[in-house]
Amino acid sequence: MDRINEFPKQEFDDLICELWSGLNTSLYHKAYVDVYANTVAMQEVGSRLFQTVGRAETSQEKLNQRQEDLIVFRAHFAGVLWQLNHLGNELLRKAYRIGKQEGIIKDTSYTELMKALDDDPIPEEILKYRNMSHQFAGVIVTVHDSQTHAFVAHVLPPLGNNAATEEMKDRPFDEEQRERELGLKLNSYVNHIAGYCEGLFRVVDERYQREVFPRTHGFAVTIPYTYLGQVPEGAHGAIYIKMEGGAVKG
Repeated sequence: MDRINEFPKQEFDDLICELWSGLNTSLYHKAYVDVYANTVAMQEVGSRLFQTVGRAETSQEKLNQRQEDLIVFRAHFAGVLWQLNHLGNELLRKAYRIGKQEGIIKDTSYTELMKALDDDPIPEEILKYRNMSHQFAGVIVTVHDSQTHAFVAHVLPPLGNNAATEEMKDRPFDEEQRERELGLKLNSYVNHIAGYCEGLFRVVDERYQREVFPRTHGFAVTIPYTYLGQVPEGAHGAIYIKMEGGAVKG
């Protein structure tokens, strides 16, 4: 039995709803990444001082809590990359194609939109990092000061052969690494893909003469065991994180 052919046919509006849901899920994972990156657990990953001294002075319960924070971070980090790849390399193309079939997107506009995606290096870059996140857990490299062992930054490794190994070598935090800083890089990815989505959200808004899709997103994020941020007064177990929907492409 060919079950795929039994699925209801997706129309343009259905796909744009799925696109918004995918963007919302990306931002949900991103909210968790932002919070869980700001933990003792994530800042001590790869620290020689912690490996030689801190681990011996830390109770088993605290070690378990740090491990839990690491696992949550890694799961959501992989999630945001997976969702952004799904949006940039799959859903957007399908939405353009269905929009063209339904006469909502003109042939000339369709050609221009598809060419923009084909020529855009960002979706391919996201795909490569997504694949790396499935291959090994340590996609994020934690940079420490070589003298004090103090935390400096989380960065994505450079793309290429033996990228993670090369990145782990001791060297000062430089401009090349700064461009791959975790928060900066993920923000740029989310904003970039959200910009494409915004163009389609506007098409739907115009059809219905109102704003159909919210452009802001909010999530309750569980508070990590080793959280270094400020917990709002009255928060119990979770904090509310408000996320913007990204930049706008005309």
